[in-house]
Amino acid sequence: MSESESNRRSLFRLRFPLDEQPLFVTELGDYTVLELAEKSARLADNGTTLCNEKWTTGVVRLKTGAEIPTTVKLSRIDDDQLVVLLGQNITLKVIIAEQSRLLAKYGKPRPADK
Repeated sequence: MSESESNRRSLFRLRFPLDEQPLFVTELGDYTVLELAEKSARLADNGTTLCNEKWTTGVVRLKTGAEIPTTVKLSRIDDDQLVVLLGQNITLKVIIAEQSRLLAKYGKPRPADK
């Protein structure tokens, strides 16, 4: 098993429906959160560059109103998306609660929706 396959199985990633995407709010601006994991996130590029050498402080603001303080550092850019490392991990409890809320609201996604 390759390292990427192992990583894919050990870290849970939550992809958000369009209307449910949280924001990562920083002094540089707001970034739409497309995907969230315990140790990383995928953000929509807003035209403002995050630094890959220093941490940027901000808050993940969920649609429920919950705010999760953390820091991010740019890991890489994929097309129009920023993949960032989180300085303070998002707890699995928060991710599972958000997944449960989304499943209750939208149901399980169909294979074509993924």
